[in-house]
Amino acid sequence: MDAKPTAFTYIKSSFRILHTTLSYFIVGLMPEENHVLKGNAWAEIHAYRRAAWHYRKLLEYGEDSFARASLGWCYERLGMVESAVEHYRLAHAKNKSPGIALNLAETELDLGNTETGQSLIAEVATRRSTLSAEENEYLVSLEDRLSKESSSLTNDTTEASNAV
Repeated sequence: MDAKPTAFTYIKSSFRILHTTLSYFIVGLMPEENHVLKGNAWAEIHAYRRAAWHYRKLLEYGEDSFARASLGWCYERLGMVESAVEHYRLAHAKNKSPGIALNLAETELDLGNTETGQSLIAEVATRRSTLSAEENEYLVSLEDRLSKESSSLTNDTTEASNAV
């Protein structure tokens, strides 16, 4: 999972939240930007419930695939996998970006929807040359996971047939 935030990260995020709040009330920062910045700052220090609140508020201003995927990411971190996959699916329907597709694929695999996860991974793999280094690394880790799960399933099937 994610590494525990450092003291510096807490200070930096707290400053961002304070700065964003002041900008919202004094300068007139748009509400949408207020919620994006605060959601990101809360997520950075693993305050996923607070981050999710801001992403839900952002969605009140209109459908946004970034906010939808970010909300799914927060729910995934909170262990709410069913809610996470629902939001990832909605985000992916609007935006076929590799990042959203890979997050959706991982969550589908977590739920046991192997075929759906596999098809999403295959979809992203066709665009491998255009992916960022981070996205390529994520794709490789999901492909490794799939190959391990399929070899484990093959071993289990072989053992079961040998037992009969």
